[in-house]
Amino acid sequence: MIKRISSIWRKLRLPYKLGLVYTPLILLPALAGIYYVTDSYTSASKMRTAEYATDLLSLMGQKINDRMSSYQQLSKQIMTDGDLIRAIQADPVSSYDRFQLEGIINEKLNVLWLGADQNEYIRSIMVETPKSLFTYGKSAYGDYGVNHSEYRSQVGDMKGAARWFEPETYGDGYIEFQAFRLGRTIRDSKLNELGTLTIVIQVEAFTDIFNQTRFQEDAALKLLAKDGGVLIDNGVVIAPEEKQLLTFSEDKLQNGWTLSAQLPLKQLYEPIYNNVRLAVYFVLVCILLGLIVTHLLALDLVIPIRRLMVNMKLGIRGVRPGQLKHLKGAVEVVEMNDTFISVMYEIEHLIDQVAKQEKKKKDAEIRVLQNQLSPHFLYNTLNSIRWMAMIQKQDNIKEMVDSLNQLLTYALRRSGDPVTLADEIAMLSNYVAIQKVRYQHFGFTTSIPASLEKALVLKFLLQPLIENALIHGLSPSEHPGEIIVEAWEEDEKLMVMVSDNGIGMTPERLKEMTNGLMNPDQHFGLHSVHERIQLHYGPQYGLIIQSDANEGTRITVKVPLIRADDNGGEQHA
Repeated sequence: MIKRISSIWRKLRLPYKLGLVYTPLILLPALAGIYYVTDSYTSASKMRTAEYATDLLSLMGQKINDRMSSYQQLSKQIMTDGDLIRAIQADPVSSYDRFQLEGIINEKLNVLWLGADQNEYIRSIMVETPKSLFTYGKSAYGDYGVNHSEYRSQVGDMKGAARWFEPETYGDGYIEFQAFRLGRTIRDSKLNELGTLTIVIQVEAFTDIFNQTRFQEDAALKLLAKDGGVLIDNGVVIAPEEKQLLTFSEDKLQNGWTLSAQLPLKQLYEPIYNNVRLAVYFVLVCILLGLIVTHLLALDLVIPIRRLMVNMKLGIRGVRPGQLKHLKGAVEVVEMNDTFISVMYEIEHLIDQVAKQEKKKKDAEIRVLQNQLSPHFLYNTLNSIRWMAMIQKQDNIKEMVDSLNQLLTYALRRSGDPVTLADEIAMLSNYVAIQKVRYQHFGFTTSIPASLEKALVLKFLLQPLIENALIHGLSPSEHPGEIIVEAWEEDEKLMVMVSDNGIGMTPERLKEMTNGLMNPDQHFGLHSVHERIQLHYGPQYGLIIQSDANEGTRITVKVPLIRADDNGGEQHA
């Protein structure tokens, strides 16, 4: 890893190196400072906000408890007032008597109602007996449901204790409003049940407590029932996409109610974001200063070196030394450029001397090469070797020369045209016969269906795969090797697989080989085969490499299935 990093560093140009050096020196301290300040500020802000919110919710919860207790105390005063109990027990004979009785009850309730400021939220006080219904305050459609059997049953189950009901919407013909109902059973001195007392309290009795806090503008405040249902809220809705929230709750309320608050952190973080922006501007200024310093260094060092490189490239391309430019800049770079121009003058002088001698040798060498490459000469030489092997009864040499002769004939015959799969397999047999002289302990088998023998393939398509299996698969192996060539048809495509039982490849080596199919600098033979297939048939065809360590390698050739007809033409599958 260290060598690789060092190699990459050496390949980088000087401006990039300067940038990589200056950037960490500027950015890392700045980013570390920004992170430390932001984290400290955020933690402190969260802590202060949490303490403030907790204290505020506790105070609000106390106010709500006090207000609920005051309404319960009012209901208790009504239930225990002797004059009011006697008035409720009275049985009016006439309408006039009933009117007088309602006046006494209203007067008594009015005195009790004037006892506290929070009573202004009381919408109505109702006393319901089996014989009558007395109402103090404003009525509503349905008399707030006090005459429903379910309501009476729930109030009666409390055995005289206060029963709070969740707020509901009511209307009096002009407006609609939401209100709580507080119900209690009225009993006489002998604990006989006389009727039901109901106090209707508008929800504003509690929402006004919400409005008295600074949380009202930012936080979502909710009064929750024991089962988690929302009784009332302050109307603030937290956007669904708001994921950063501070949540607080106060659960020490009567009836098991809970006071909840959710505060988005967006406003809390706004000062932090402002500080971060200022810090980013500061970092950008530092980077700008670093770039200016880098530019000044480039004017004196980097740009002259680049011009020196241009001179060197022009010299390599054959530009005469007199056309190369002299430089201005650092003394060392100027001296290097002058030295290079002097060397180029010396090289030009030597080239002129050598060129005359080389010209005389060139014609003679070309003639010799032409004679050496003459096919007729090669055939005659091979036949001579063959006859000598027969005379000396060296059958293995004769077989090897025959195989080589057939390979040369196969190579020179219609060199650019496709051949049948049967001919290609026959060529492979000759190639294997030659290779067995060197690699003696391996077997070679083929499994080609008769229907695919006339399938056309590129000449010498499989030979590099056999060579690859011998050199890289079987040669390092310690056990007898075997190479198998199989062919089959798949979706109108010809599939030919060359497999061996050699040493195989690790997953990392297999990945490197697969990538090497596209890289001509590595695995030249496989790359050439893969490239030939794609040039002839398209990018959807080529080689597929599979391998398992210590088990062997399988290379599959995928080409379109094209058969040769009886007249030597082509038939597509």
